Amino acid sequence: MASRYALMGATLWTKRLAKVLAEHGGIKCQPVSELTPRDAWKLLGLVGCKLAIRVGFRPGQLRPRGLLIDLVSIIYVLCGGRLVFYWTGSDVERTVALHLKGSGVTGTWGRYVSRWLLSRSRHCVAAPWLADELKPLAVEAVCLPFPSPTVEFEQLALSRDPRPDRFRILTYIPDHNPANYCGEEIVHAARLLPDVDFLVMGGSGSWCKHQPENLEFLGWTNAAEQYCRTSVVVRAVRHDALGGTVREALLCGCYVIYTFPHPNTTLLELTGQVAADGRRLADAVATFNNCFTANDLPLNLDARQWVLENLGEAQLARNLVGFLNA
Repeated sequence: MASRYALMGATLWTKRLAKVLAEHGGIKCQPVSELTPRDAWKLLGLVGCKLAIRVGFRPGQLRPRGLLIDLVSIIYVLCGGRLVFYWTGSDVERTVALHLKGSGVTGTWGRYVSRWLLSRSRHCVAAPWLADELKPLAVEAVCLPFPSPTVEFEQLALSRDPRPDRFRILTYIPDHNPANYCGEEIVHAARLLPDVDFLVMGGSGSWCKHQPENLEFLGWTNAAEQYCRTSVVVRAVRHDALGGTVREALLCGCYVIYTFPHPNTTLLELTGQVAADGRRLADAVATFNNCFTANDLPLNLDARQWVLENLGEAQLARNLVGFLNA
């Protein structure tokens, strides 16, 4: 087969991955299909490709887009193509749920198709816990964090004010899925700490009925600018890959509170109870606030250096290329 690679899958993930693989790995992905009606025809370009990568798009979906990509993938494998699944988060959760709880025609079809494809493919995941979640399906996956672009953040810690004018908490909560991003828990923590500013990227807060005065929804904003005026970033999620927010925040010298275990972050373990988890978050924030007040919260430069060496955009892209070429 030719040396071309194909990339297909979830919107945004595909184009971003194609860009970093070209810049840092010397791999040109063509075709690149986001599986929208306007570009699904690109899947015909898989003919002659050496390898095809499915990014964040689970198998076994009984709907037009799912049927199309599964059919194309099956034909591709039968013709001798090498297929790689790159699991990025909710695709894992939903695939496992399909196998364990799926019923009727949807469950039967989904299990049959996904088993066929999963057993004939290679797999990598964007976070180590995703590999554990796939094990009930007899899928062995290699952990390769997603090489989302971070170059623009790498030097910001060296030019930002080492001490912001106020202690601020920054987080991300999209309007379409506040439950997964612990929206109610963050609101509860903000109410417990009325003197601390909580800033929320990614949404307008349409889901928040009783907004505390110290909680501000920024919508879509310049993330780099927000990191540089923030001391602590909260990544509170029930299910996640390694969020790009974590890497970006650490590169900018922020401290990070995260609901998954990760080097150079403070772990926030969720209990599933809004009040209890809001209190836990408030306690963690208060500890950082006390350090800030005592002028004992310098920029998190050790964490920045660790990310540069281990989770930089170029390094992650090279790691993925090595896996794909193995």
